[in-house]
Amino acid sequence: MSKRLVSLHLGRGRQARPEEPDADAFRRMLDDAFATLTSVLAAGDGGAPADVMSLVDGCRTEVASGASAGTLEPLARACFESARGLAAHARNRTAEQRAQVAAVVAMVQETVAAMAGDHASLDETLTSSAERFEQLARVDNLQQIQAQLVSEVATLKRVTIERRAAWEQTVQEFGTRLSTLETQLDRTRREAALDPLTNVPNRRTFERACREWLAPNRPGFVMAMIDVDDFKAINDRCGHATGDNVLVAVADTLARSLRTGDLVVRLGGDEFALLMAGLTLRQAEGRLAAVGRAVHDACRPIVQHGIVPSISIGVAECSAGDTLESLQHRADAALYDAKKSGKGRVAAKASPLIRDLLKRGE
Repeated sequence: MSKRLVSLHLGRGRQARPEEPDADAFRRMLDDAFATLTSVLAAGDGGAPADVMSLVDGCRTEVASGASAGTLEPLARACFESARGLAAHARNRTAEQRAQVAAVVAMVQETVAAMAGDHASLDETLTSSAERFEQLARVDNLQQIQAQLVSEVATLKRVTIERRAAWEQTVQEFGTRLSTLETQLDRTRREAALDPLTNVPNRRTFERACREWLAPNRPGFVMAMIDVDDFKAINDRCGHATGDNVLVAVADTLARSLRTGDLVVRLGGDEFALLMAGLTLRQAEGRLAAVGRAVHDACRPIVQHGIVPSISIGVAECSAGDTLESLQHRADAALYDAKKSGKGRVAAKASPLIRDLLKRGE
């Protein structure tokens, strides 16, 4: 089995120490595999569904507790099957997007061909008519000329009416098909930007918005990282359906608590983030404390079994020289402080520059 794991490169970057038993090396490599899977799933659009992340967390817990191979095997199988299902869904979405683009291209090609065909047909009709007019010039009988002219004009009028009707129908069909495709493309774009469970923006939208907000000459803002406290216990004791309902309630409450222009996103699992413009760190702390209480009130009827629902919040203020990574690092550090101090709290982390200025003013 160790050789098979090595062939899968699950242990790459970590080698078993000579004194380490084979079983321990196996468990370390297996935990590395699940850790890698966690990061890959979390990095996708909107992250992985909570039940999949819970499966991975459960596998890691069993590995750490020294569970037997008989216990680990079905858990690992379910975990990787779920991951494969997510990968297949992503491939299907990509294929659907390619098909929509191909449909647009085909529709334009068909319309251009129809236009060219109508134009060629009309040219042919006009050429034939011109030839017949030339023949009329050689006719001496005035009545015959008059009769043929009436017939020729009637023919040209009929052809013109037919071409106009055909062209109007082509334009109408083109417009209908284009409108349908635009609706499909718009839905695909919205789905790609939103988390499917909570219907709030996903990680990709968050990163794009952060880079836009960090651009020069943009107003200041704060970033808040949010974690649902004891979410694994909620899933384990109340069921994954309850866990999903909690995530939806958290997202809805956060969205209702924000002002126009602010942004709430689900990063994946039970992790959310907020971007709020025009607030100082102190103002954000007060506002987010009220948001935390609102989330608790919204989730309390959903969660039973003695669990008190709450969220921990870490907030950081954007300052000169910040990048997405540095700002998120401070917000994550503040979130860790909030968790460490007892959960259900708001903690803030000022940038080194701001912290030094505050100290000088004391």
